[in-house]
Amino acid sequence: MGGNVTEGGDDPALAPLFPLHTVLFPGGVLPLHLFERRYQLLVEEGLNFVVVLIRSGSEVGHSGVEGIHAVGTMASPTHVQQLPDGDYAVRARGLHRVRILSVDRSGPYLRGLVRPIADPATPPSPWLVILLRRTLANHGVEMAPEARAELLDPARAGPIKAVWLAGAMLQGESRRRQWLLESGDPALAEFLLEQEA
Repeated sequence: MGGNVTEGGDDPALAPLFPLHTVLFPGGVLPLHLFERRYQLLVEEGLNFVVVLIRSGSEVGHSGVEGIHAVGTMASPTHVQQLPDGDYAVRARGLHRVRILSVDRSGPYLRGLVRPIADPATPPSPWLVILLRRTLANHGVEMAPEARAELLDPARAGPIKAVWLAGAMLQGESRRRQWLLESGDPALAEFLLEQEA
């Protein structure tokens, strides 16, 4: 049952939590190397899970996580490969944001009672798309004209996709990326990208 929280649903549900010192955005991809048995079990069970930024504590060890943020991203494992040593190489894709209402520490891995968070109504931001294009160009990647058009099209949820893409591209502190995940604010995305330029 855990990990089946869908975007647009209002009912809270239990989902596995994967606390990390990084932020995953909707649409983003996160490579993981799973060596702890509790997270290997989670993947073996085929569950979606919530990637959530650690506020305090360590990623490793059952009692290592002392505090987490209240907003994370539901993720789906899109590629799972068991390695010769028994570890797993996993690629997870961010699906949508969730609010963590409570945490259950009684099982082999943390679980949380979570509720999906609807994306904010986001107006098109031509300046954000220009900043994204420049940032990609600085990394040798050209943004296709179709992608630029999509990121400005509210009918295709493009403006919020532009915010999440900006978050995925940010290299700075995880705390600043968390602010963007929680707000979905294009003005904050612009500010953070400008800070890194």
